[in-house]
Amino acid sequence: MKKILLFIIIFSCFASFNYSQMNDFKLSDKFNKLTLKPRSSIDYQLDNTIQIKKRKTVTTYFGAGYSFIIFTSKYMQDAFPIFDTRYGSFLTNISVFFGFSIAKAVTLEFEPAFLFASNDKLLDYQLSEPFVKNNDTNYYGHTTTNSILAFPMLLNVRFFPLFKMTSFGRLFFIGGGVGAMWIREENDIYYNKDPVGGIYISYPSTQASSQWTPVFRIMTGFTGSGGQFGFGGELRYNIIPLDQQTTVPFATRFAPNANSIDITLRFYFGL
Repeated sequence: MKKILLFIIIFSCFASFNYSQMNDFKLSDKFNKLTLKPRSSIDYQLDNTIQIKKRKTVTTYFGAGYSFIIFTSKYMQDAFPIFDTRYGSFLTNISVFFGFSIAKAVTLEFEPAFLFASNDKLLDYQLSEPFVKNNDTNYYGHTTTNSILAFPMLLNVRFFPLFKMTSFGRLFFIGGGVGAMWIREENDIYYNKDPVGGIYISYPSTQASSQWTPVFRIMTGFTGSGGQFGFGGELRYNIIPLDQQTTVPFATRFAPNANSIDITLRFYFGL
């Protein structure tokens, strides 16, 4: 009897041990099945999208700017000063631009602009050839109003030599530009024999002169902050040769060039 009871106890322990082992194997198998679950196509698409965004390095931007222009030629300075309260003259230059980075430290940009001014200054011009009409010879032309309208269009390139810095200095750049400009001047004119205008007015008329000319630019300054919105400042020097024709009283014809120093404020919007 004792032997039979001992056998039953041993058999029960053995069966219980085997049952627990089977449960462990089943749980382990379920766990492996869960952890080895194949990834869906959506997961791969998300990974690919994230990788594409990480590889994207090209940035684009656009914005607008305003320039204070100082002409270096005396004829252009006299006719179109940056600001003259006596004659209500204010030289205005507004630009828009669109650009993108072509390397880590280089951007390429297209910038059209709109320049205009008008005043009532009396200016005197000694003509290289006299104005002759009805056998009346006049050696001087005078303007009573002066207006200028110009559309410069340039491609600008900027290089950021300190782009590896993490401070504000990374926004410093040096660069240049090249393009063309259409420029038109319209004046109220009269002719006489007096080098300083005088009271004798003959042959008054409104005349205009226009021309196309190349533009070359060097510049330096700081761009926007690199975020969605920013502003910057630039110092520019523009080289603008003009076609001289000193037989007509126009500043853009008497001046050899319309070279200028520009102080430009710009507002950036990132895309």
